[in-house]
Amino acid sequence: MITIRKSKNPASLAREWDLIAALRDKQIVSGKDHSANSVLAPAILENLKPVRTLIDIGCGTGWLTERASKYADRVVGVDPSTESIAIANAKHPGAAITYHAERIECFAKRRQTFDAAISNMSASSAPDLSAFFTSSRAVLKKHSSFIFTIPHPCFWPLYWGYASHPSFNYTKSCAVEGNFKIQKEVSNFLTTHFHHPLEQYLTTLAETSFQVEALHELIGRGFQLPRFMLIKSRAV
Repeated sequence: MITIRKSKNPASLAREWDLIAALRDKQIVSGKDHSANSVLAPAILENLKPVRTLIDIGCGTGWLTERASKYADRVVGVDPSTESIAIANAKHPGAAITYHAERIECFAKRRQTFDAAISNMSASSAPDLSAFFTSSRAVLKKHSSFIFTIPHPCFWPLYWGYASHPSFNYTKSCAVEGNFKIQKEVSNFLTTHFHHPLEQYLTTLAETSFQVEALHELIGRGFQLPRFMLIKSRAV
């Protein structure tokens, strides 16, 4: 069952991901999550150039951080879920990787800057898109690349079945609660993602000193319409 809300507080969101962290890592590492392994990760890594320092914003259990670490001398993974970070340290460590259990809005106050950033499906977990992008920009050096993926704003509501929900308005941001699911499995864990219209993503990027360089619509196996979107931007 889908519930549409105006917003949701960050502490509640972190608790949701704490509860599902072990399942998510198992789904990805086992190969069951085809989209993560064969659509999202390859799209991000194909656009990532070797750099000295890299930050993975919303790194979850660190599975992508570990894969991306071969592109950088030093990598930092940041995620608000303490359970996800515990799994990252235990299962996806690396001599050049450091993990932090923090929201990017908090981590940005450390005043560390990086040569590139990646973020997989995390902007869509941000209640405040402007704060998310502002903080992401704060941890990047000028001209640095920011590569991130999101659920496709136009088609995700159709796939998840809330496009016709009486409380859903495509032009407005909202919190969408529902049982987490991948193509091969529906879980019993409630998670929340945020619908933001595509115009808002692009406008907010520009307002927070990013320039969009490329946009790719990602479909995935067994689907006719795009499910995800990759946006490659540069800090200006």
